[in-house]
Amino acid sequence: MFQGFTDETFEFFMAIQFNNNTEFFHENHDWYVRAVRRPCLELASALSGVMVTIDDEMELRPDRMVSRINRDLRFSRDKSPYRDYMWLKMRRPEDADSRDRANLGFYFDIGARESSFGMGFYEERRPHMNGLRRRLLTEPEAFLDLWRPLQNDFELHMNAFKRMKPPESLHPELKAWYPARSFWFYRDIGDFALLKSPALVDRLADGYRRLAPIYRYLRDIPSESDEDLTKIVRDMT
Repeated sequence: MFQGFTDETFEFFMAIQFNNNTEFFHENHDWYVRAVRRPCLELASALSGVMVTIDDEMELRPDRMVSRINRDLRFSRDKSPYRDYMWLKMRRPEDADSRDRANLGFYFDIGARESSFGMGFYEERRPHMNGLRRRLLTEPEAFLDLWRPLQNDFELHMNAFKRMKPPESLHPELKAWYPARSFWFYRDIGDFALLKSPALVDRLADGYRRLAPIYRYLRDIPSESDEDLTKIVRDMT
């Protein structure tokens, strides 16, 4: 049962920042398991009940939800072997039939000095984003009804195509959305007392429920090719 993270959790993240090598990690593996890995798994298990009500096809086995601390060094200039943070991901399993939308999901992350949670697309899925662009053009109010209630509770981070201009006919509130490549809603957690409390589960669950309607909307959007989207834009101008 999740009882909260501890001072040891944050001390470990700080220690691995300054001792990022295999010798230190192996010597302190029990510390990592006790203070970091185990509470992350317990938090994942505690959240599975609310997440299955949001999407019953999510991968909710705790060991699949919790990240590894080992870094993938194959394509990175930074050869530090370990991360100084961890995260939980809650999304549908990736498979060949859902490549364009599989990384839509919820997350929670924690490190020595910060923590946050939210939902979104973290990599480009152009066919799926084209489907959203179509909806923004043809059904703007449906998206606005979902987005507007979130603006006071969550920040929005967006990566966008610099040369993709929104059509003039697009609703003014949606012009920043149209060129989006990826985006996510997030909320920082600066309350360390909360992070060290079982009450963190309820705080996260409440936030995820708030994000659930727009998650389902985004999840169910059909993909759209560049050619079909261009035709729709042309027909509307």
